[in-house]
Formats: sequence, C-alpha cells, structure tokens
Amino acid sequence: MILHGQIVRNEAAGAIRAKNIRIMCKKMVHSGAARRPNWLNRIPDALEYGLPLKVTRTLMAYIFGSHDPMKDHERRIGFIARSGLPLLIEGECGTGKEALAELVHELSVGGGEFGRILCRQTGPVVNLAAGNGNGAVDLSETYASARGTIFLKNIHVLSAAMQEQFLAALEQTTQPRNGTRTTRLISSATEPLEGLVSRREFNAALYYRLSVYRIGLPPLRERLEDIPELFSEMLRRAANGSGAPPSIPARMLDAMLVYDWPGNLRELQNIARTFVVMGDAEEIIAELDSRLRMRPAVLPARQASLSLKEQVKGASQKLESEIILRTLERHRWNRRRAAQSLKISYRSLLYKMKSCNLRVEAQAAPEGE
Repeated sequence: MILHGQIVRNEAAGAIRAKNIRIMCKKMVHSGAARRPNWLNRIPDALEYGLPLKVTRTLMAYIFGSHDPMKDHERRIGFIARSGLPLLIEGECGTGKEALAELVHELSVGGGEFGRILCRQTGPVVNLAAGNGNGAVDLSETYASARGTIFLKNIHVLSAAMQEQFLAALEQTTQPRNGTRTTRLISSATEPLEGLVSRREFNAALYYRLSVYRIGLPPLRERLEDIPELFSEMLRRAANGSGAPPSIPARMLDAMLVYDWPGNLRELQNIARTFVVMGDAEEIIAELDSRLRMRPAVLPARQASLSLKEQVKGASQKLESEIILRTLERHRWNRRRAAQSLKISYRSLLYKMKSCNLRVEAQAAPEGE
C-alpha cells in the first residue's frame, strides 16, 4: 500500500517484521509494560556483582533489551567483566559503547578508576577527564601507570606510529606487576577493526591484543522492538523527578518505528528530552518526518561491499527518485504538470516513475487540469 506518494518497497519480510513490531509496541504502551522496563527486574542480579543501584539504572537502560543480540550480550557481560581481559566494542556512533564499557568496569572484580582516553589520528591522545586543553597524555605511560580500566575511545583512528608504540608497551607489561592485577583495556571503534586489518590500515598484532572479547552493538534501526522500553526510561530520566513523564501516543510511536535513527540512542535521548520539555507529540512527529525526508537513507549492510561507482550510481538514482516524488506531490500527482516542471517529456516521466517504482496516488489531480 502506498501512503502519501512514498516509494514502494518490495521487501515483504521486512514489512511484515515492522508491522509485527508496531503491533507489539502498541500493546506494550497500552498495557503499561513500557512504563516498567524489563531490565528493572534484573537489578538484583547486577547488584550481586557489587554494582550500585544508581549506576545500574543509569547504564542498563542504554544497553539491554528484547533484541536477540542484546540478550546475548546481557548473558555474557558478567563473565566478560570478571575475566579482566581486553574487550573491543564496535558499533556506530551513539549505540552505547561507552555506557557498556562503564558497566563492564563497574562489574569487574578489581575495581580502580575508569579512565577515558580519546584516540586521535594526529597528535597525542587526550585524557577526557583532564578537561579541555590540558588532556594530552602519552598512551604508553598512561597504560603503565594506570590501575583500573582504560577506555580507548575511537581506537580505529590511532595513527600507525602510535599503534606500534602502544603495542610495544602492551608487550612489555603483559604479566602482573608486583603481584597486582594488570590494567583492564576496553576499546571502542565505529568501524569494524577486522576490515581495517585486512586492508592493512590497522596493526594486526595490536588488534588481537585488544580483541580477546568482542561485542558488536547493533544500531537502533535494527532493534526497533526496544524503543518503547528505552524511550520510557529516557523520559523518566529526562523528567528528573519533576513529575510523571508524558505518555507516548500511538501515532508518535508509529513515527518513531518508521524512522531509521542515524544518531541511535543519543538521538533517541534528545527526542525524549524535547518531548518532556514541549509535551507536543505532533511536533515530534513532524520533526521526525522532516528528518526522514531531508536526509538520505542509511546504506544497507548488503551494499557495503559495492564499489564507489556502484554506490554513487545507487545514490544518484535515489536522489532522482526523491526529486520526482516531491515534484509529483507538489502538483498533486498530475504527471503532465510534473513533466513540464522537470523539463522532461511525459513519456520519460512515466518511464522514470516505473523504474523508481512510483505509483499514481488515488487522489491525483486529473491530467487535463
């Protein structure tokens, strides 16, 4: 079915999944299940590892959910944390890599400080706890003197020279020092390091040192079923005790489930804060619709291996389709007027509409008008 001139997509399986997710999410909202996230029932388990209740509420809301890969991560996280071995967390920006790293640190046996190091392509790395302008540090020295956990943010951008230097420091401090526990390393990357290693853009030896355990966090668009749970908790936190958070209207939930969330959890959190302040669901719906129309769609994973020429061709075809769609909508789907506006022949427009899988709206203006 085509609504408001949207491009037809023939991925039946995906459409059925999205429909089932919307039905499930609506049931959660109406039943009130979304107002008590499932992870609240698991707080006693987290407390067994010595994790403070406040930290548990803060971190678990961003990480776990009903999505199968996330449930797998939840089952493994306690064991990974207690092992003390290096962990590599991969995922797009805003998927919760740092929150997961902090949770692993809190669940670890050794304790100590949680240090955040921002890796850069040029210049020294930066200690994020030191403040602006004063955070430049030597990575090898920081590792040698640290007690606790070092979180290496964006390890994939580290220069080749810095990789070699850091690898040498790791090899020199493999064994515990004076009987004490070695420093725990948790690294994050927004690009899969394995691909960078295969292209010789990342040191293979350093990669295997850092990835004793690997966790890949899926983007929010692949875990839509978790949105009611995540969003409800974010609303509660955004309200900050100032009153009951607003309920989620069904229309707003529908808009959230068709949006692809390029900013992932961070973008969802911003929407929650805006909704608490404004309280206008229609404004949120309009904003999501505007973002969806103005921004090109995220490249599907199956297209990631395409050549540059093939990707440019696909992007060009998509842009052409969007231009034709907007022109048709502006002229109330009168194809003759749209063809004149686009300065192409009527027959060319029909051909392009067919190739772009666009259909004439039922409420289209008569061609003769």
